[in-house]
Amino acid sequence: VEPFIDTSRWEYFDLSCKARDETRDRVLKDAVAAGSRVCAIFKEPTVTPTKEQMVEMGLLKPLGSPNGAMRRGWNGITISRDTIHIPGIELGFKRPVLFERHAVGGEYGAGWKKIGKGRVLTTFFPEDMEDKAIIVDARECKDARSAVVVYDNPLDNVEDLAHIFFTRCLEHSVVPYVVTKKTVFKWQEGFWQKMKKVFDADYKEKYLAAGLLSGTGGDLMHLISDAATMQIIRWTGGGFGMACHNYDGDMLTDEVAQVHRSPGFITSNLVGKSASGTLIKEFEASHGTVADLWHMHQRGEETSMNPLGMVVALLGAMEHAASLEPSNKADIFRWTGHCREAMYAAFREGRGTRDLSGPSGLTTEQFVDSVAADLTKRMESGEVATPFVPAPAEEQAPSRKLRRAYESIDEDAMKKFFDKY
Repeated sequence: VEPFIDTSRWEYFDLSCKARDETRDRVLKDAVAAGSRVCAIFKEPTVTPTKEQMVEMGLLKPLGSPNGAMRRGWNGITISRDTIHIPGIELGFKRPVLFERHAVGGEYGAGWKKIGKGRVLTTFFPEDMEDKAIIVDARECKDARSAVVVYDNPLDNVEDLAHIFFTRCLEHSVVPYVVTKKTVFKWQEGFWQKMKKVFDADYKEKYLAAGLLSGTGGDLMHLISDAATMQIIRWTGGGFGMACHNYDGDMLTDEVAQVHRSPGFITSNLVGKSASGTLIKEFEASHGTVADLWHMHQRGEETSMNPLGMVVALLGAMEHAASLEPSNKADIFRWTGHCREAMYAAFREGRGTRDLSGPSGLTTEQFVDSVAADLTKRMESGEVATPFVPAPAEEQAPSRKLRRAYESIDEDAMKKFFDKY
């Protein structure tokens, strides 16, 4: 970024396990407070330590996921996860795939206890204690060992999620779907109803005019999560979006990442809302800390780490910050545009990392140096970035056989299976 962009006003917070432990998690609280004020955040992958890692690192107490604290602190609405596309290279999906994962509720905020034989009574007490308490569930537990899990699915911000989702799908000209398991999990009906209500009131006519509902009977379509799992594998042409509950969104976007070759080619952006109504956006790569490559690096071994997901996240945070404070927006967007094009050009021209370019691909350090040299030339030109537009004949699909453990896959058998069903 430097020396092209002034970063003197950027604020940094060390969310490593050591720093969180030493500050009794004060650093995480400070980071969340700063995010509420700045509203544009770039987050690197972090570790939520296991019991074994706690001992290994000498931590005083368990540490929860920083993502959970951020979703709560920033009034999380949705986690937007989209496919990244490199012009001139065909990855998994030909066109964009957009996802909205409800950022609150579900199993991630669950309370639970290990129990034995006995009875469980789940009771709701209204905020106005003069109202009568409601028994939500009563059951007998007959096993000697069991677990009771309690969670809720908040719905107040689903309208906000709907507006974000339908606006983005319309901008990208993709077909929207709402995914639930409401046929079995009856409590999920409310999510679908709220999404449908917003769509009918504010978006249906726009989608009809754009011709995006021709394949869905002229209306917003609901998909059972089981069907969505199969369609993601089949719809490799892309051009669709899905909005779903927290857990479904987590699982289905992992599937999207596999079809699209790698979690490194998927974005992950938390969208929340400040007290003033400003959208808070936190950008990160959808993949984690890539522990295997980190351990290789620690041992002094050569690595080839694809940083595309992290770079795209950084560019998104910078562009959102520039939109909120537009005094140097033109300079920011010129740099982010050139950085994006330099990254894409490296992959397109055979200077990519080995996950995409094969054994002849560059090491982590070689890739960074190559992109930096190209970016410097582009910035020195003084021109605004021009996105690369490939001719149809230039599209090239990297061999699927570059993936790990490909030899164990019977591709012909897989094709016969999908043809059958």
